[in-house]
Amino acid sequence: MRRFWTFLKAHYRAYDLFPDYFRAIKHAGWDVIWAPLAPSIVYWLLWFRPNPPSWWVTLLYAVWVVILAGYFVWRKDQVRLKDKIGIGEVSAIYSGTSDPNIKRRFVQILVKCTTEGSIHNCRGQLLRVSKGVKDSDGHNGRWEATHIAETLDLLWSFVDEPTVTLEHGAPRRLNVFFVDNTSRKMVIWTRLHVRLISAPLDRFKFDVRVAGDEYMPKYISVEVTVGDHWNDLTDLCLETTKNET
Repeated sequence: MRRFWTFLKAHYRAYDLFPDYFRAIKHAGWDVIWAPLAPSIVYWLLWFRPNPPSWWVTLLYAVWVVILAGYFVWRKDQVRLKDKIGIGEVSAIYSGTSDPNIKRRFVQILVKCTTEGSIHNCRGQLLRVSKGVKDSDGHNGRWEATHIAETLDLLWSFVDEPTVTLEHGAPRRLNVFFVDNTSRKMVIWTRLHVRLISAPLDRFKFDVRVAGDEYMPKYISVEVTVGDHWNDLTDLCLETTKNET
């Protein structure tokens, strides 16, 4: 069988995704089987009558079965491509800790389900953090990579878990990082609490990916400027892009 697929791929490149096609049929099998069942029952009842249906009825039936089977294979990918994850505002909120002498300020992204239903295993991932480099005029000219340059799983506010079920009408906030009054460090809100040293007037960009089961991910960039005091987070803005930045 493997040699057959190798031959097919080598001579007919358009058929190289046939294994994926059959796997898609497997996953959509229930619908593929039961969707044509009703017209099949009607057709076979007609066939066993004293006068079987004409050839054109048989042809229409066969075409209809093929269309239905193909539709349910196609539908699975169309549902996955729907834009169901919504991104709201970015905010910086204060939060208490178990130590009354420590104060924190979190930067969070509001994430919501934009259509009826639920998004399972909704997760946010920090892809990288970049630092703004000023040009000769004193403006941020380009972004320079920091040591945070690989994917980290962010935790959700109040849940402190990397995945949640996101339901329609019940948005949740995704924690990106926090600052506190004990240092000049930004702490990425993951299980590892990765730290990033900052100084006044530094500008950072956090590239975040938000995804869920069966739906297209959203890519977001959060930009922030660090002020003179530990809790000064100014020029906070959010940009959503269609593709990975």
